[in-house]
Amino acid sequence: MLFPSHAGGLMRWLLFCWTTATLTSHRESFQAQAQSVVVDPFANVSTPLRESMRNAHQGVTINIQVLDFMQDYMLTKVANYEALTGAKINSIPATQASWFDDIEEDINGAGFIDLYAVFGNWIPTFVEQNGLLEVTEEVGNAVGLDWFDIMAGVRQGVASYRERVWTVPLDGDVIIMLYRSDLVEGRGLNPPKTWDDVLDIIEYYSQPENADINGDGVADFANCFSTAENDIAGTMFWSIASSFLQTKGTAQGTFFDPESFDPISEWKKEEFLHVLEVYNKLVQSSPFRDQGPLGWGGNLAEFEAGRCVLWYNYPGPTRILVSNQAANNMTGVLNYAPLPGMACEGDDAFIKCPFVSDDGANHAPFLASGGMSYVVSARSSEVKQKAALDFSFYISDPAVSFWDVAFPGSFLDPLRRRHTASLSNPTSPSSQAFLQYGWEERQLPQIKDVTEFNFLHENYVLDLRILGANTYQEEGTMPHLVKMWNGEQSAEETADVITASWSEITEKFGLNEQRAMYRETLGLAPYMEPSTASARLEIIIPVVVVISLLILGLIALVVKQQHIIKYKTRDINNAPRDGLVALIFTDIEGSTALWDASKSTMSAALEIHHSVIRKCIDRHHAYEVKTIGDAFMVACPSADVAVLLANDIQVDLLAANWPVDLASMPSTCVEFLPSYSREAQPKPMFRGLRVRIGIHVGEHSDSAEEGGQVQIKYDDVTKGYDYYGPATNAAARIEALGFGGQTLIS
Repeated sequence: MLFPSHAGGLMRWLLFCWTTATLTSHRESFQAQAQSVVVDPFANVSTPLRESMRNAHQGVTINIQVLDFMQDYMLTKVANYEALTGAKINSIPATQASWFDDIEEDINGAGFIDLYAVFGNWIPTFVEQNGLLEVTEEVGNAVGLDWFDIMAGVRQGVASYRERVWTVPLDGDVIIMLYRSDLVEGRGLNPPKTWDDVLDIIEYYSQPENADINGDGVADFANCFSTAENDIAGTMFWSIASSFLQTKGTAQGTFFDPESFDPISEWKKEEFLHVLEVYNKLVQSSPFRDQGPLGWGGNLAEFEAGRCVLWYNYPGPTRILVSNQAANNMTGVLNYAPLPGMACEGDDAFIKCPFVSDDGANHAPFLASGGMSYVVSARSSEVKQKAALDFSFYISDPAVSFWDVAFPGSFLDPLRRRHTASLSNPTSPSSQAFLQYGWEERQLPQIKDVTEFNFLHENYVLDLRILGANTYQEEGTMPHLVKMWNGEQSAEETADVITASWSEITEKFGLNEQRAMYRETLGLAPYMEPSTASARLEIIIPVVVVISLLILGLIALVVKQQHIIKYKTRDINNAPRDGLVALIFTDIEGSTALWDASKSTMSAALEIHHSVIRKCIDRHHAYEVKTIGDAFMVACPSADVAVLLANDIQVDLLAANWPVDLASMPSTCVEFLPSYSREAQPKPMFRGLRVRIGIHVGEHSDSAEEGGQVQIKYDDVTKGYDYYGPATNAAARIEALGFGGQTLIS
């Protein structure tokens, strides 16, 4: 039971006594039920993280919030954690319909719960209410947690706010697609890469001769996805809309104009109307057509009955479908894939976009609600806070949580890179766990590719993380979408009423405050009002700019030509010409999006990038073979020199004096290492351009046929040496495997 904020002291005490007695009386039956439902094969496995908390919380009782659909599974975890640590846990059930309100009432009222389960986009609201414990130091100190193994999009979208850590991620939410190849390619239809492909599938199955999919004489559905307001219908809408609304990287945002703070329904009205029309067609070809609003559970039943071609949902419910594929006579036909995107090429293209994928589409994976995580109450006692936080660490344990990811009833996935990478090997423990629960070996690379595609994408979408985020969705969006589905209003009327509703909500919380928070969550610099003085200079500035650019262009040309003199990076005396050669390749992560965001800022940043790298090359007497765009190829006389050089490049780039505007651009926001002292300022782990580096070593010979890995040639045109062969190719491929700020060595 949760306490209303107005409850008096006596009532609060009575409710506390009643709740505690009730939970205690049911503890044993709850745990027995959980143990009968789920048996964790890794419950007794010793890991560094578990050993750090063994018997650490004897006599401590904590209250944790558990969602109703996860209750059986989590109660098993509760029982195992109690046996490990000596703590006692009361599980407080929560329903999706009242989840947010229950937390807000407890934060501002009784303060009975010690550990809340929350969505990432709720964090700003609860932090500003002083309801959550900051855990930046704790995640850094936790033995065996391996914080930075969690994918960056999840750490940023779920765990962090105002450059501090507040949560421990349980699950990174993004909508994915499952489709039946026997009903798509098997019918001569294109695989659903774009929403236009999906519309073609809808059109095909709307024909009377094709409508009955499972042969029971009843027309079936092209799509199965949630359309229930208190379920995930809102997430579904934005997941489909995102590829039409965000095309220029994460910092562009999907919900508001970052400058005027006009709602997206007004700011990009043409695109928004197109989204409404596409989305309405999807809804009308789903079970909504016959049954009205239907949650994900009802849609799952329809898919298992063979009534659907396409399925859209979170990975958790999707794992249930795949694990039952043999029982549902769907062996060999289910395909795990990213959600379709907006066509960017060809006759179907709605607009052009810089992030076009190989399939000709703009994809913008929507990190729905930021994903789910555990947060500790700021009002709990210190011993309860420690026990509660350890429980969240226990759930995220990287050594064994891969089993939670594979288990079809867990709904947990902390999105750890090690879990995804290991799916390349079908004999790995992670792969074996998926195979144990009914996945086919051909589907393992699909899981890996889709997960990395969504959470490492340069154009992923952050869910709304401002005050009243829930209000914008539940009151300002969903009721109006339902009216459109029911034919009560047009797409144009729907867009207008959403604009009006969002504007009213913004006015309630304050335009300037909401815009500032929105820009901050996108990594943008604070908003600056246009000044009167700048308006008076409108005539003068263009003239000054033209003259300045001409002068700067001449200076830049001279500097560029003189870099060989300033930095002896092309001194052929430093070029390895025989024996062992260590080759380095560098590249800037997300450079295409950075240039699209601001050519002037990126141009200035690139000058700094080149200067830093050339100083390091000069310092270590290495040889700059060439630059290709913003990438460097460098040759070193030994592996030691190459490693020292790469390390200096990463350290010096971190400390470089980058343009201020770079912090507001995609892939360059500041990300901090956990601080080990609350008084100490956190140290940056990423800052400015993020450069990946690959190093490979090979032996020189005049030809590859002689067994050599490197062939060295002098170029009479460039007056320098170049390096060819297998080692060069390997170094380039190794660099491409890394992420910004990482150095890979083979």
